[in-house]
Amino acid sequence: MMDPAEVPQLQWADPVSSSPRVYGRKQWRAVCKVLGNDNLLAEILVRLPPNPSSLPRASVVCKRWLGILSDPEFLKRFRKHHRKPPLLGFFEGYANRFAPVMDSPDRITASCFSMPKSSTPYSDHREYMGCRHGLAVLVNKQDRKTFVWDPLTGRQHSVDFPPGLDDAFTGNFCMWRAAVLCADAEDGHVHGDCFLSPFKLVLLCCGGYNTQAFCSVYDSVSGVWGGVFSTAVSRIISLLRPSILVGNALCWLISGGDILVFDLECQSLDVIEKPAFYYVTDGCFQILRMEGGGLGLAVLLDLTIQLWERKSNSDGVVGWVLLKKTIPLEGMFPRRMNSVRIVGYDEDTNVIVLTSMTGNFTLQLDSMQLKHIVKRNNICYDPFYPYTNFYTAGYIKARTGI
Repeated sequence: MMDPAEVPQLQWADPVSSSPRVYGRKQWRAVCKVLGNDNLLAEILVRLPPNPSSLPRASVVCKRWLGILSDPEFLKRFRKHHRKPPLLGFFEGYANRFAPVMDSPDRITASCFSMPKSSTPYSDHREYMGCRHGLAVLVNKQDRKTFVWDPLTGRQHSVDFPPGLDDAFTGNFCMWRAAVLCADAEDGHVHGDCFLSPFKLVLLCCGGYNTQAFCSVYDSVSGVWGGVFSTAVSRIISLLRPSILVGNALCWLISGGDILVFDLECQSLDVIEKPAFYYVTDGCFQILRMEGGGLGLAVLLDLTIQLWERKSNSDGVVGWVLLKKTIPLEGMFPRRMNSVRIVGYDEDTNVIVLTSMTGNFTLQLDSMQLKHIVKRNNICYDPFYPYTNFYTAGYIKARTGI
């Protein structure tokens, strides 16, 4: 939780002595009338930026403002008004390692989250699989369980593996991947406490030497798993990449560059081959959600990123198209880099994470803005899982005790 003492104090002018002279008496009376009406004041406050510090800073103005800002209905309206939550940072491979991307006073660290509880804390075998719509998912393949976790509240929901999928592989050498998503799109998947809304959990399994991939979908409303879907694959699912949601489909990178696609609406599992014969490592491929909502692929060749997109030609045939836009990384870093790899991507903000010998950088693919978020003296291939959410509940709870 953020300590109230850490919230920067705003410097407010004396409204009685200065404001009438600045605005004129009629204008000042109009301002006072607006600020004296709770409904009108709430309409103003709901338009504050969706940054973590916005509501905490405004809440220290007076008790009346704090009362409005801490009202659950106001927080619901605040999230609904902005719809798109900010990118707070990335989980670095594990639930207890978090790399913030926002600057002070909006910087959120791992200490602000409630870690997922474990029945055996000294032998926790849960693997972190990623975040979406405010929820994270972990898999314990030894106990055959999945865990959906809310980092802000610490609430979690455990689900046993589906019998049909669990029986597909009885050995230890198999790849388990999972994805979670909110099933209620009414407010843009922004509900505050996502456990109050239905969610879907997708569990994927692929054996190391097996030519089949299997998946099943859990529905939190019914509390049951659906059927098991399968398709042929040539290689295993990449360990370095979480799923990417593109339209109604979840996409996973197959080692080597092909893409495994599960269509949530059609309930089908298929493979899309990569656009060309690239002989590069998995760290050079990244599935993208394109501006129009289509499927894209970034390919890192030396220090240049090529961008591909699935499009229909004049005959209606869908295929890969190499875009004219390329991203040269040479000269963008503080010093010359000989080796750069992709280790993360946020589908909502179109930001990729790069790793190098000097640490990790975020690159916004539209604005080309580069930011150094983790500093180190070695290259680290741990995957970076994006976390976007409205960070409001923790501070308001600390100030009001509710």
